[in-house]
Amino acid sequence: MSTFWISVAVPGELHGFWTEYKNFGGNLEWKTLVEPAIQLLEEGSPTSHVLARQLQIHKQQILSNKLLAFTFTNPKTGHLFAAGEQINTRNKLADTLRILANSSNPLEIFYKGEIARSISNEFEKNNGRLTFEDFNNYKSIIRSDKDIIYTKLPNGRTICGPPPPSGSAVTQGIINILSEMEFNLTTISGSVDYFHSFIEASKFAYSIRDSLGDIDFIPNSLNLSHLLTSQEWAENVRNKITLRTHSDSYYQEGDAHQALPEDHGTSHISVIDRWGNAVSITTTLNIAFGSFVLSESTGIIFNDQMDDFSTKGMPNYWGYPPSPQNYIEPGKRPMSSMSPIIVFKENGMETLAIGASGGSTIISGVASTTFNILKVGMNIKEAIDFPRLHNQFRPNFTVFEERIPEKLKEGLQERGHYFNDLDWLNVVVGVHQAEDGIIYANSDWRKGWESQPAGY
Repeated sequence: MSTFWISVAVPGELHGFWTEYKNFGGNLEWKTLVEPAIQLLEEGSPTSHVLARQLQIHKQQILSNKLLAFTFTNPKTGHLFAAGEQINTRNKLADTLRILANSSNPLEIFYKGEIARSISNEFEKNNGRLTFEDFNNYKSIIRSDKDIIYTKLPNGRTICGPPPPSGSAVTQGIINILSEMEFNLTTISGSVDYFHSFIEASKFAYSIRDSLGDIDFIPNSLNLSHLLTSQEWAENVRNKITLRTHSDSYYQEGDAHQALPEDHGTSHISVIDRWGNAVSITTTLNIAFGSFVLSESTGIIFNDQMDDFSTKGMPNYWGYPPSPQNYIEPGKRPMSSMSPIIVFKENGMETLAIGASGGSTIISGVASTTFNILKVGMNIKEAIDFPRLHNQFRPNFTVFEERIPEKLKEGLQERGHYFNDLDWLNVVVGVHQAEDGIIYANSDWRKGWESQPAGY
């Protein structure tokens, strides 16, 4: 499916935020939560290095769209905004947020009222698929405890995360496998053992991902998620991990369907408050600039979330057939790699909220960083700074960050691994209330110096 108007799904972020606010918030006025974003839009904000780079990568698509070109072109230079230049062209979006901030029920306006009508008219005008009724019918979901994915770890720790279509179960599956394994990272051979085991664990967990889907449409998806978090499955996989890598059939536990789509339009926030309440939330447009459609009536850049579905009869780039579990259906949510998780100790003495951006590599990024904190004993900065690798089983090769030592790569090659180098894979954000009672936070350096933790 192409980008632009037909790739847009109903924007769900506002519905999710308001539902969370009404059920779990209330100490602050809704308006005060939205006001900082409005202020940034009205006063302008400097272009980050990441945004400047994405503007250049997608220069052709942006300049070919009148509204996007106006929004991201510096009127003083006539060129796309460069790093550090002030963006103050989002007045229409500021107006929309102001309306929503001042409303006693923003869902009524956005999904059933004037804004929904304006947006649906834009879709009709541009041969898009979304209708006024689609906005009317949209609902965010609060899952019951029986649907939450839990993994019991040694030392009284528990991981929790959302069920499919989230990738949380796969992330927990990798950690579950590794949780009873010991590694010595002070030597090259011990580091080779660690990375080799992580790659092998990833293959087994990712192989099951192909059989997962929205639990409201794929009943067995929840059972498979619970399998990934069971001690019996983890022990069975540990017994299969040898000193060598193997052919694809050795890891296959699901059906051979398509490789995972990439995205570059994702952000993650992790928060722990003074009472120990934790939030881990990942939000996405899917790829950078989503569908490359900017709403003239609202200033919103729409997602291209429909591309996360599989399309019947259309193999993906790698030649793998589409996954029936992820076919498009009305009301269905597509599979995602987003893996916001929270780890807590039953005695209340430790909490970790963590997540990432980076498309299909989110799963491996969150899994490795969490494991490094809980098992290896790194602090949150050491764990996030630590070099990463990624193998999603399809395609079956491993991607490494360039700064991994050559001796380590050679050791893994001797065990049968194939790999490619990248500058960086994903961006992890985490906050850790350790057993000493102090809250430690870190925002990944990979996204640039503008990304920093904050405390209030």
